[in-house]
Amino acid sequence: MEYGKTELNFLERDCNLQFGEEQGGKIFRRAAKLYAELVVTTDYRNDEALKRQLKGLVYPVIAYYKTLLAEGYREPAALGLVRTETEKAAKNTAEILAAQTRKFMPFAAFRRNIRKFMASKFPASVWRYTGLKIKRRRITFDIAQCLYYTVTKKFGCVELCAVFCEYEQQSFRGLTPKIVCERSGELAKGHPCCGYVFRKG
Repeated sequence: MEYGKTELNFLERDCNLQFGEEQGGKIFRRAAKLYAELVVTTDYRNDEALKRQLKGLVYPVIAYYKTLLAEGYREPAALGLVRTETEKAAKNTAEILAAQTRKFMPFAAFRRNIRKFMASKFPASVWRYTGLKIKRRRITFDIAQCLYYTVTKKFGCVELCAVFCEYEQQSFRGLTPKIVCERSGELAKGHPCCGYVFRKG
């Protein structure tokens, strides 16, 4: 799988624009090589949802971040550059959700299908949620095990988890105005869980 087939499908172009063709090409090729190594050395446990999330978003972001650090960028600068790319990816995801919401998903339909939605966004093999409460105008639950936190901790870049949290928040804005997503607490900041609220807009 190549970067062009991930949520960061625009990264090569952006690297050339950000750093110039020579340096940008070098950074992109190094990130692409690391991404390929991560993809082929991972045991996905025959889990298609895990494979989709790692190959589509998590590994492309980690590979780019690790490459920037290896190229001499300090952590704040590397995080800023990575955040710019994930914000673009989140905007694209939000636009897809917005199109789906306009056509098919008033809050009542979202509430009826919340378990399917969560199975897609938070597959049980790598995410763990607790305390799901489905009410007339509110849906609440806590994330007790987060793929982003687990993987970034494994690769020694837990500071990157906040970027993934921002990605989720921004992408879920595509559900507005019919559905509003609110967050409280973050595992990466030492909280026992990440709290989610989806409410009728």
